[in-house]
Amino acid sequence: MSVLVVGASGAVGGAVVAGLRERGEDVRATSRTPEKLSLPDPVRVFAADLNDPAGFSPALQCVDRLFLYADLAEPEALLDVVAAAGVRHVVLLSSSSVTSPGAAEDFNGSRFLRVERAVEDSGLAYTFLRPGGFASNAARWSWGIRADGAVALPYPEAVQAPIHERDIADVAVVALTGTSLIGQKPVLTGPERLTLREQVSTIGEVIGRRLSVIEQSEAESAAMLAQHVPDVWVRQIITDWREAVGATPLVSDEYALITGRPARTFRAWVADNIDLFR
Repeated sequence: MSVLVVGASGAVGGAVVAGLRERGEDVRATSRTPEKLSLPDPVRVFAADLNDPAGFSPALQCVDRLFLYADLAEPEALLDVVAAAGVRHVVLLSSSSVTSPGAAEDFNGSRFLRVERAVEDSGLAYTFLRPGGFASNAARWSWGIRADGAVALPYPEAVQAPIHERDIADVAVVALTGTSLIGQKPVLTGPERLTLREQVSTIGEVIGRRLSVIEQSEAESAAMLAQHVPDVWVRQIITDWREAVGATPLVSDEYALITGRPARTFRAWVADNIDLFR
């Protein structure tokens, strides 16, 4: 039987495919644009769109484990197709936002909660991966760093515990290749708390440049972000930064407990993605 990785073009999904192949698993992958994927020959690639559940049927034949992103407008319809195909275990990439007070009323938390509940209601075995903020969110600073060595931020003292996407993928691979995480909902974070200002400084240290932070108003930040992300995400990003000033976000030890290895640092993420900032 095979493992199907949905969204293999993403940073997490691609790393999940690589990790499964290292363990000798038979892997399939889906993407809305499979022609853009560059995966090893043994990996069968299928064109599939999460908004077209029926289109997943060919990819799901002889699949018993599924890695799924929680970016679903109608999760119930897809899970009906998944269950009918004989899949036994779904590993869902969710978010730690579901654990926050008021998550059901929050834009981010509510959409992940809906998918988690749909998976639970499907009767399938599941594992919910609940990462906090991704280290890769720093990639949006790359244009300012490359252009003039500066990052504009409205709340540079916002505190995060950014996680390397490969840590998320490592836990997904453990879940997909065994039974120890069935029914579990690990919250995953990076190993350290860093302000946004400290993250910028870390990038500068790794690339060997002195970088500066330019403080913005919320309106200035919203106008800049709107050039790259939808308005609903602009509001969410700025709200998250504002509420993180002076915060002490959870630093989880779940990664180390599950894998037996220390979590990767933000500095390691920058080193792995150094070409973004040069």
